Amino acid sequence: MRAFYKLVAKVLILSMIWMPFSIQAGMVGTDQVAASAQDQMNRDKVASFVSRSDVASQFEALGLSASTAKERVDAMTQEEVNRIAGKIDALPAGASDAWAWVAGILIVGLIIWAVWYKK
Repeated sequence: MRAFYKLVAKVLILSMIWMPFSIQAGMVGTDQVAASAQDQMNRDKVASFVSRSDVASQFEALGLSASTAKERVDAMTQEEVNRIAGKIDALPAGASDAWAWVAGILIVGLIIWAVWYKK
């Protein structure tokens, strides 16, 4: 049994000499992890936007197939994906804002009419 311990000790000494000592573990900052997660979310957002049926039909009207559009999204750099994801966030949700203005004007008009004629 003592010979076995000597063999294990020699193997460990040899492996410590043979392996470089410059291998170190480092801390990963929260900002790096958050940036990586945000980058993946942006890439997923653009990919899901391109795969929508109305967007795919618009691409086909312009002469670009949906599969080609997905391939182009996959080939984009992260900076391009982040820029497009920002533009997707800035798009209006649903219909245009014109109806909101019309509804707002009608409500204000009704309030003025009610106050003016109820005196």
